[in-house]
Amino acid sequence: MPSDEEFQRVVRRFECLRVLASNDQQRIRQLSAEILEQMEFLGAKGYQPNYRCCLTVAAMTALPLLNRKLHWLRDFRTFILYEESYSAEFTKVDEAGVVHRGRHLRAGEAWHRGPVVLAMRDVERSGQGTGFNVVVHEIVHQIDYLNRDPDGFPPLPDSISSDDWAKHFKAGYERLQHQLDHRQKPWLDPYGATNPAEFLAVCSEFFFDLPIYLRQQQPDIYRLLSMLFDQDPASRLV
Repeated sequence: MPSDEEFQRVVRRFECLRVLASNDQQRIRQLSAEILEQMEFLGAKGYQPNYRCCLTVAAMTALPLLNRKLHWLRDFRTFILYEESYSAEFTKVDEAGVVHRGRHLRAGEAWHRGPVVLAMRDVERSGQGTGFNVVVHEIVHQIDYLNRDPDGFPPLPDSISSDDWAKHFKAGYERLQHQLDHRQKPWLDPYGATNPAEFLAVCSEFFFDLPIYLRQQQPDIYRLLSMLFDQDPASRLV
């Protein structure tokens, strides 16, 4: 269990953790201890993450799990941590069928039944009320993977009907695509229009980092995410 002093040093650096009630912070602390015990944290490219870095990742991982259980993490056991954004290969087929290959910088990625990869520089700028949280983003991908295919349709609690979920996430996704196609100001980070899986992950970032904005823009998506995570982060800011 991290000491209260160690944990509070992490909390003070992230707005998404600072706004939590004291009992929720203690729950995050307990979950963080379990994550640190159960997970492996490896450095990449010569980077050697210290305890503070590992505790930071564990605390941010615990945020979407606050009122759920760690079984959402059952399909992976390893975090790979880079010091800074890292270069990764990509392959893309355009509309004409031409295959494009290259490399681009990444803040994180989640592999099916594999590790979650994170750049600590980007972890440190997450959760500051700007709509960006790379840890939440990649953990939501892991939750999405629990239904095998990353398609923006994670395992749903009994309180959410699949029709309700599909209807409102489809509408929000199409609204974002329409805005981008017509060069309008998008209501969400354009990366969310990549595919339904990225849409869910980016919406989840906004849910925890800009909850009032998300509730105003897409009240039904906010409602569904609130039911999925069993949390109401907008109420923490009132």
